[in-house]
Amino acid sequence: MTTPAITLRPLTEHDAGALRDFYNDLSPASIRTFRPLGLSTTLDACEKIVVNANAPKATRYDLGAWHGNTLVGWGSVSGLDTDRPEFGLGVADAWQGQGIGKKLIDGVLDHARSRGLSRIYLIAVKDNARAIGLYNSRGFVQYGEMTGDWDGLSYVKMVADL
Repeated sequence: MTTPAITLRPLTEHDAGALRDFYNDLSPASIRTFRPLGLSTTLDACEKIVVNANAPKATRYDLGAWHGNTLVGWGSVSGLDTDRPEFGLGVADAWQGQGIGKKLIDGVLDHARSRGLSRIYLIAVKDNARAIGLYNSRGFVQYGEMTGDWDGLSYVKMVADL
């Protein structure tokens, strides 16, 4: 499937408002499976993310998928300074199924490789077969399961060797 007029670029310190709007516009179904910032977020929380991602010794990398000036997808890796960097991915509801997730995963994994990381981890809601299939197609493999103590949902733990 062809992705219409999408540009990938790292989030800058000027993108906090776009990140907030992207996140808060996700449907309840999308928030259920992707909620690194809770059920909704604030401009302050998003400013902290983009400032950290652009700091000289950044501990995270945030890649945005843009349609014009609108953020329609967000891929990230946090914990770049740890032995367990964590991947996250969200795509706006209207843009899902158009290849944006694949492009974001590939871009974040390329960045992780360039930083010398050997592995990257993620957790996914167990019943989100579509996302798990996407992660598998990009090299992630399941190594365990868990129940979220914050929501009671079943999750799969995945890892990609870089």
